[in-house]
Amino acid sequence: MDLKQFEGGTSPFITLDACNGNRAEAVLNALESAANGDEALWNTLITNDEAFKRRLIEQGMSNPEKRSSISWDDATVLFIGCVELSKDGKPLPIGDGILREKVGRFPWGDGSLLNYMHEFIRPNDQRGSKNDDGYEKIVTLIENLSQRCGPSHVGHERYHTGQAGLNIRGFLSKEQVRELRLALSGRSWSVTADEPIDGGMRDVSRNLIAVLRAAERRDVGMFLRSHA
Repeated sequence: MDLKQFEGGTSPFITLDACNGNRAEAVLNALESAANGDEALWNTLITNDEAFKRRLIEQGMSNPEKRSSISWDDATVLFIGCVELSKDGKPLPIGDGILREKVGRFPWGDGSLLNYMHEFIRPNDQRGSKNDDGYEKIVTLIENLSQRCGPSHVGHERYHTGQAGLNIRGFLSKEQVRELRLALSGRSWSVTADEPIDGGMRDVSRNLIAVLRAAERRDVGMFLRSHA
């Protein structure tokens, strides 16, 4: 797998890639532990996840049992180890090119539709435990997808500086993809009065639901990458 295919250039600001989200959680935890000098979690991961181990070997890592023997930075290990691939070895696409462009380039702030939603979403006026739970779930999952590897987590800045400009912001498991899609399709949330783009949240939610549904059809989780 050639990392140059993931470089930014004129690509959208954000890209959603199919991934094995449960593995990504395990890999992230193992990398964090190894960064603190303890490779026990890494050894357990390699022992229990044969597919992950095999992918590292196929990429030229002769001794994957030791994190310290792998030359890749943490961002590269996380992404290459967990991205879902098609039969020809390329990243599995989520949705068509038009949808990916709509998700990747949003005309506000830093260009991230997820940051826009996070800024201008609010609970529905019809308060109640069901609505509150749905709204909180949306916010939590948006943060997982856009900030799980973000600067709010001490030391995680290294996931923003991988090879070929690899910048991983966060990820969801396939179960969380479905949870977010269902929550966004419900009535637990509304829009703040100061939304700067007329109908912006409507477009954001429609496009995000579409890409989540596409990931569900593929039975995959998703990474969020950002780039210039």
